Amino acid sequence: MTQQAQTIIQISDTHLMEHAGATFVEMCPEHNFHGIMQHIVATHPQIQAIVHTGDVAQDATPATYARYMQYMQSLGIPFYQTPGNHDDLRYFPYSQPAPITVIDLMPWTIILLTTTVTGKIDGHIDQDQLDQLDQLLQQLNDRFVLIGCHHHPLHMQSTWIDHHRLKNSADLCSVLRKFAQVKAVIHGHVHQEFSQIQDNIEFLAVPSTCVQFEPQSHDFALGHSDAPGYRVLDLYNDGRIDSRVYRVNHLIPKINNEISGY
Repeated sequence: MTQQAQTIIQISDTHLMEHAGATFVEMCPEHNFHGIMQHIVATHPQIQAIVHTGDVAQDATPATYARYMQYMQSLGIPFYQTPGNHDDLRYFPYSQPAPITVIDLMPWTIILLTTTVTGKIDGHIDQDQLDQLDQLLQQLNDRFVLIGCHHHPLHMQSTWIDHHRLKNSADLCSVLRKFAQVKAVIHGHVHQEFSQIQDNIEFLAVPSTCVQFEPQSHDFALGHSDAPGYRVLDLYNDGRIDSRVYRVNHLIPKINNEISGY
């Protein structure tokens, strides 16, 4: 008998502009975002939740977030988001009171953390949030847990982006490793696919819906031939996770080769 799974979709780094037709590095983030979402809805008819792991906006204005919310609500699928470094915490549409969002998907719980620090590219989780996470995980000892955040806790072997990772990742990992029910951490920020297991926890990154970064690059570099995409996570009742990345090749953007920094 095939065990049923709950299907979660991870998207990230949409970098939406204030005006839908505006361009970023000479491509239209809105066009790619809608194309990715159309592929998701057409390919995966049973979705329990969509999780956006940050950098919803490039132009982080109330108008940008309002348009994003209206579009996501039109899909009729539960969705949640946590901020990235390009987002503005003053306007960000948290699903629950900041900084932690808790999503109940019995027997799973998804916990979204805020790693964004205003005015900084790199990430940090303050002690109050770490303490709150520790308390939550103690309470959730009968659940399997998936953690989501924007900044990457582990090194990507890409020097420039590793300068901008979660700066106190050791503090986060010291909390997570105490709890066997934590199965995976999903994040954005790095604009590329990534998977690594540490302390029996799988760390997973997802391609951007926008432009991609060149993997294992010393200096900033865009991945000109890499298609945008998203991650599908099937969460099973026994704690297993099946995960795979889908790329949408017809959405590979023609981007500005002169872009030289983040």
